[in-house]
Amino acid sequence: MKKLVIVFVGLHLVGWYGVPKNELLEETLYSQYYSYLDKTYSDFILCPKIDKIERIEGDIRRHKVYASALNYDGHHGDVPYDRILLTLTDTPENGVKINKVTIQKGISEKESLLQCRQEN
Repeated sequence: MKKLVIVFVGLHLVGWYGVPKNELLEETLYSQYYSYLDKTYSDFILCPKIDKIERIEGDIRRHKVYASALNYDGHHGDVPYDRILLTLTDTPENGVKINKVTIQKGISEKESLLQCRQEN
């Protein structure tokens, strides 16, 4: 588990140590969209990533989002991880709509490390 350490001197932020800001943003977005998933997919909470975001017809308020995460059960190490791949649209007029859900069963250790940004 990564630690987040924020250093303040007086009221000024002088250092940011820990999870990169882009990862925090991805986790925040994923958790927002996660609530729209069917309970069938409730296990897919580890290493969330927003793989790609596209504007719909160039509009800054309408997006197509591609996201992924790993299943919690895989963290025990006795079975390989499964990965969920989501495609959704987020628009002011229709809200969030899940367009496609794909489950990749038993992904490789290398793929799981890449998903969790631990590739070395």
